[in-house]
This record gives sequence, structure tokens and C-alpha cells, in this order.
Amino acid sequence: MVSGIVLPIKKVNSLVDSNIIVEIKDEGCKFEGLLVAMDEYLNLHLENAVEITANGRRDLGTVVIRGNNILSIAPLN
Repeated sequence: MVSGIVLPIKKVNSLVDSNIIVEIKDEGCKFEGLLVAMDEYLNLHLENAVEITANGRRDLGTVVIRGNNILSIAPLN
């Protein structure tokens, strides 16, 4: 095994209790929010979530995003 490789699930797990932005497969749709929990399938539980689309922003509150719909996950600075 090559040292220095970080598995995606471990990287995402390190973002729990942080604000993140998630891009999903739906055209141009993103979510921002506090990552509360995740599982081995990368299903995400976000609090204070905001949906971001071409039409603007919409407050959603609590959301669960299914892992197989996710294109990217990044910390929100």
C-alpha cells in the first residue's frame, strides 16, 4: 500500500461538524450546510442546508443527500 493516500470516505469523515458545499448530479444544483453525519455509502446529513440553483438560494433546514447522487464535496470557507 502506498503511504500518503487518503481514502475519500476518510476525507469526508474529517469534515463532520464543518460547513461544506455539495454538488449533485442534478444540473447545476448545489447544497451548502453543516455536515452532521455520514455513512459508508457517503449518504450525508446536513443541517441549516441551503439549495443553490440558477434561480437563486432556498433555505431547506435539515436534508439527507444520497451518496450516489453526489458529484463533489468540498469544505466551505
